[in-house]
Amino acid sequence: MPNTRLPNSIFFMLVVLGAVQSTYYAPRIPEILGSHFVRGGFVNAWQTKTAFFSTELAIIVLATLVSFGIPRLIAAVPISLINLPHKEFWLSPERRDDSLSYIRVWSAWFGCALLAFLLFVMELVFRANLRTPPQLNTAAFVPAILSFLAFVAISIIRLITHFSKVPR
Repeated sequence: MPNTRLPNSIFFMLVVLGAVQSTYYAPRIPEILGSHFVRGGFVNAWQTKTAFFSTELAIIVLATLVSFGIPRLIAAVPISLINLPHKEFWLSPERRDDSLSYIRVWSAWFGCALLAFLLFVMELVFRANLRTPPQLNTAAFVPAILSFLAFVAISIIRLITHFSKVPR
């Protein structure tokens, strides 16, 4: 049965990193800052510092819900509401705990990648707002989003592949 201790610890450390990041940049960024960037890294939307940090907190809460809330929800709902290949096999009484554990571990790792990516983007946004005029570092953003999308694609394929095959 897979263990969630490592991804949970990494996730917790990422949350701490997010708190440190916010604490560090809060006194350094302007009261009104660029919050949305277009091609070339140029700002096309602005937010107050309070709204921006509220958004960052909401992002961390969202990543936490993805990591830990969805697997608990899946475990709590009736099997009829779960969309899973071969769910009768994977959610049978003798396999249910292992299957739900696999989903918990998968979700925890997904949440780690999501939160790490979001914190990296926040770092880029903070740094962009320390410049005049603010400009996002697209040379760092593009590879980061491509890497995250590759991770998402590979992890979803692994999840689907795991539950698509039925051992004989």
